[in-house]
Amino acid sequence: MQTTPMNAPKRATTVRLAMWSAQHRWLVFGLWFATIATLTGIGIFGLGIKNLDNNDPGTARSESARANAILHANGAADTDRLQIVISNPGLKVSDPAYQAVVQQIASQLRAVNYNDNGVSKPTFAQVLDYYSTHDPSMASPDGTTTQIIAPIVGTADTASAKYQPVKPVISSIKQQHKDFTIYAFSNVSINEDINNTIGQDMQGAFSITLPITFIILLLAFGALIAALVPLVLALTSLAAAFSVLAIWSNVVGAVDNSTGDLVVLIGLAVGIDYSLFLITRYRSERRRGRDKLAAIEVASSTAGRAVFFSGLTVMISLSGLLFINETFFTGMVVGTIAVVLAALIGSLTFLPATLAILGNGINWGRIPYFGRDRDEGSGFWSRIIGTVMRRPAMFAASVLVLLLLVASPVLHMSQGLTGMTIYSLPAKLELRQAVELMQAKWPQGTSLSLDVVISADSLDRPALKDAVSKFNTAALQLPGLSGPAKTTVAPSGKAEKLSFTMSGTAHDQANHDLVAQVRTSLIPAYFKGIPQTEALVTGSSAEEMDIVKVYTDVLPTIFAFVLGLSFLLLLLAFRSIVIPIKAILLNLLSTSAAYGAVVLVFQDGWLSDQLGFKPLPYIESWMPIFLFTILFGLSMDYHLFVLTRIKEERDRGLSTRAAVAKGISITSGTITSAAAIMVVVFTVFVGVQMLVIRQLGLGLAIAILVDATLIRCVLLPATMELLGEWNWWLPRFLDWLPHVSIEGEFAPATPTAAPFAEPIAATTTLPTLAAATADAEEQERELVEV
Repeated sequence: MQTTPMNAPKRATTVRLAMWSAQHRWLVFGLWFATIATLTGIGIFGLGIKNLDNNDPGTARSESARANAILHANGAADTDRLQIVISNPGLKVSDPAYQAVVQQIASQLRAVNYNDNGVSKPTFAQVLDYYSTHDPSMASPDGTTTQIIAPIVGTADTASAKYQPVKPVISSIKQQHKDFTIYAFSNVSINEDINNTIGQDMQGAFSITLPITFIILLLAFGALIAALVPLVLALTSLAAAFSVLAIWSNVVGAVDNSTGDLVVLIGLAVGIDYSLFLITRYRSERRRGRDKLAAIEVASSTAGRAVFFSGLTVMISLSGLLFINETFFTGMVVGTIAVVLAALIGSLTFLPATLAILGNGINWGRIPYFGRDRDEGSGFWSRIIGTVMRRPAMFAASVLVLLLLVASPVLHMSQGLTGMTIYSLPAKLELRQAVELMQAKWPQGTSLSLDVVISADSLDRPALKDAVSKFNTAALQLPGLSGPAKTTVAPSGKAEKLSFTMSGTAHDQANHDLVAQVRTSLIPAYFKGIPQTEALVTGSSAEEMDIVKVYTDVLPTIFAFVLGLSFLLLLLAFRSIVIPIKAILLNLLSTSAAYGAVVLVFQDGWLSDQLGFKPLPYIESWMPIFLFTILFGLSMDYHLFVLTRIKEERDRGLSTRAAVAKGISITSGTITSAAAIMVVVFTVFVGVQMLVIRQLGLGLAIAILVDATLIRCVLLPATMELLGEWNWWLPRFLDWLPHVSIEGEFAPATPTAAPFAEPIAATTTLPTLAAATADAEEQERELVEV
């Protein structure tokens, strides 16, 4: 067995784990794939991922949620219903031919049965149409369009199985009446359509991102095997995360159907980034003359430690979402943390084992030109950084103004629930087509309602009945509400719901004002003095208001948690109070630029025609929180990688100026490649069909692009040059802090084996402390001059 020349006085735990994995390479390699295969068999293929029945998160702390909870507590169960929209511009509902078609469809639906333990039972509790109810609201004002509404027997939990026999009947109805426009939808069909759309999106995203990612890795490494290893780590990490998500969704609680997209986004990004950092440093040390195990140890002590702390930061950031305490976010947090943790564990075990197995073989399959070795710190970015550090104030001010300009649209950002508008869905979905037709035919509104839930020990008390009657009359006097109000009494007889029709959309400010007026004026006026009575407002518009408020209220807590823990982590790692403050400010700049871009495109409509979507007057309510937590964590990848190298060079005797120039120049190529992959992955998701994923993809792509270029290669060197030795300032009262170094301790080693079979171009060697100190001035001139 090859022995390492390393004689470090102390190894960090992560380095010891990496070296153990390298020394037991085949065991670790086999265990990694065996573990992934076992998890995949249990989770993905065995259990499958159970999705929530809707796309909009609920919030148990809101008034609208409490109103719905009261109805459930009094026996009102969630039910699903089939809604069919029928239209024929050449006929009116008063025509006998039109009536015959509608009644035939209704008759076919009444005949649909499902199997209940061998007993055939009707699927629908009732089938309501314009001709059986004589309800004028079921026909459009122009008489060309009508609806059939058929509530499904039982609760929403059992609706999926009962809806399956309906599908062939719907298909048959459409075939029989091709001269009519017929749309059918229910919660079951909506969820199925959305899940299928997301599945197609993910498959399409994989088919695009994987080849492009491989090409970028091939160009970055210049070798086939080196490009394949990061993809293997990323894909196996994704398999592990989806397996964990499947187990969680079946054992603990279902997850939102967009969670898979987010896991893919984060998994590809971190899995490839971590591999890129480690493999780059390993190859660099091999070129310096270290043997295989020594190179693995140095890579694990530097890039590996940076990856470890970076992964911790990402997981800390994502865990901040748990403060929202909602099922919607819990699933996302579990999935994204699982994929980061899998990539992190793989970086500490699978990668060292793989590098130990491959040895020089990591460079197998070199490609012309790109496969040649280059001196570290040379090239385009080195010249840029040298220029920046000669005029740091000018470059810092210019980039700061530019980023603030990009971020400025955030000042008029509005938040809402994209799941409550059909324009967030692909145009091809039947639900969107149906709702667009209904909005055109019923401009006064048909399904948007303001609901008032009234609960009391008895609904029959004269005082309460009188109050309800007067409240009903007063509510119908408000502009924007129409009736008559529909009253639904809960089975217990102790709660009822009054439903008023609203026009427009749930996000309209006029509807928000109506909700606020009913809550603050009408309800206190008519129900405040009645004992043991509670009246609460719910409905789509009220739910949007409540949910947005929950997110805006919790945002300061999440910011404080993420920024506070990240500050402490960097403070301990670098023993400087300036570095963590500056890191936080720089990351907030890139996040603000992402916010601005998302608002500019998806709210203001810039480039909406080119991207093929209809802009909404708001962005998804949870987007700012989620974007912040993801971006802050991912930005720390680059920041820690760069700062670790800068500190490493400074600890070897270089001045701050020389260490900054060398550290950023050496890492800029790796960061450029990592950022290019991230930007490609995130940009591909801008082209998917679900609007919320588009928003997230654009925000992440812009932030990473800004972070890897303007932040890391301009603002970082400029501010570090301006601050000089103040970068490392730690107040004396903090001297008691423990020494928790990101980079492990290792001693420079003399070559013990030829690094590669073929001759390698000479590269700059790591200076010893004495040599670097003696020649610091000369090195500074070489490093910062173009």
